[in-house]
Amino acid sequence: MLTCSALTISLMSVYAGSHNKSGSISAEKTIAELQEERKQNEAKIAELESEINSLENNKNQEKAYQNTLSEQITLIQNNIKLLDDELTQINADIAAAEGNIENLNNSIDEQQAQVDSNIELFKERLCAMYVTGNNSLASAVLGSTDFYDMLSRVEMVNCIAEHDEELVNKILDEIDTLEKSKSDLETEKLTLEMKQDEQIAKKEEKQAEIDNLNEKYQKSEEEIARLALEEESRKKSKDEIEAQNKKLQEQEDAIVAQIKAAEEAAKKAEQERLAKEEADRLAAQQAAQQQNSSGNNSNNNASDTGNTPEVVQPPAVEGGFAWPAPGFYYISSGYGARWGTTHRGIDIAGGGIAGAAATASKSGTVIGVVNSCEHNYPKGGYCCGDGYGNYVIVSHGDGTSTLYGHLQSVAVSVGDYVSQGQTVGYIGCTGFSTGFHLHFEIRINGVAVDPQQYV
Repeated sequence: MLTCSALTISLMSVYAGSHNKSGSISAEKTIAELQEERKQNEAKIAELESEINSLENNKNQEKAYQNTLSEQITLIQNNIKLLDDELTQINADIAAAEGNIENLNNSIDEQQAQVDSNIELFKERLCAMYVTGNNSLASAVLGSTDFYDMLSRVEMVNCIAEHDEELVNKILDEIDTLEKSKSDLETEKLTLEMKQDEQIAKKEEKQAEIDNLNEKYQKSEEEIARLALEEESRKKSKDEIEAQNKKLQEQEDAIVAQIKAAEEAAKKAEQERLAKEEADRLAAQQAAQQQNSSGNNSNNNASDTGNTPEVVQPPAVEGGFAWPAPGFYYISSGYGARWGTTHRGIDIAGGGIAGAAATASKSGTVIGVVNSCEHNYPKGGYCCGDGYGNYVIVSHGDGTSTLYGHLQSVAVSVGDYVSQGQTVGYIGCTGFSTGFHLHFEIRINGVAVDPQQYV
């Protein structure tokens, strides 16, 4: 039942717009087309939502990547601070070494001046000894007055020589010590300067790493901005499609409302027609009774025998449904199981049926039309019209409807009121059909029944 109801709704080609003079409704899209467009839009919306979620995930990944970069930048900045502290200490040590070297240079200069002074003094002594004739030990001995004087002079010369030699040697030792200290300090300074260069190189390397990380961070910022723009674009497209779907739903609701209004009008017209027919029938019956009564008064013999003329009623079609293909009565396929499914109607065929008229089995309002199928020749597959090809659906206003399928062409429009026997189309083989025939269905409250029980 649900399948039949859905099929019935999907087959309704109702047009939204103004009514023409005959009361039919005209529009550009059918309900089935509106539903198909909404279905496609729903698929697009789902795709856009997936893309939005993907973009959001990408943004989150970029932000996590930025957090990692920030942590790396912080660690490297801490390392640079440590390097700066080390450089400060090294610079202080270099300054101290330079100060020590300068002090040693001053001490060496002072010691050298002392040595130079003592050497000059020694020279002066030698000069004085030479001038006085005491230029040698012999002179000192020969110049003595006695042996004691000679011993005194020799001892004095030896003491002077030893003292001068000791003084000079001491000064030279101090100079050597200072020179060695100076060399050690210069070596230490050179080592510190090498460390200084190494620390500066490390600092520059760390700064280059920070610059590289900052560049990556900036690129990540730009990527997040790009992803945000794409996400905004997707959201805008999604909103536009949802707004379009809302309009399509409104159009569909309007068409359904028109269908209901048309069905109500057809039902009301049918009820009025039936009421008029009933009133005419009662009036005719009363007239016949009056005529019989008048005849009885003029003919007592007829009254005595009890014979009354029979009122002849026109033959009524059972269920109110008439045969939809006048002149063609061969049923090539009946209602029921067929090819693993249910054949929901009967197929009326016969020689010369191609192009013959398909007529309304019962009066009602046209609620569904498809007239766009152009493949009017034998074939397989469901083709157009959901397998029915070109078709017409007529609602009879009493919960029943009829369907006329595989038409070559359609002669009515949605919203038209058709009388019983009126041509609704011409028999063909469009849709899922392998030969010319009329597929005829009767539905009660949307459920297909066996037409042979009603026609």
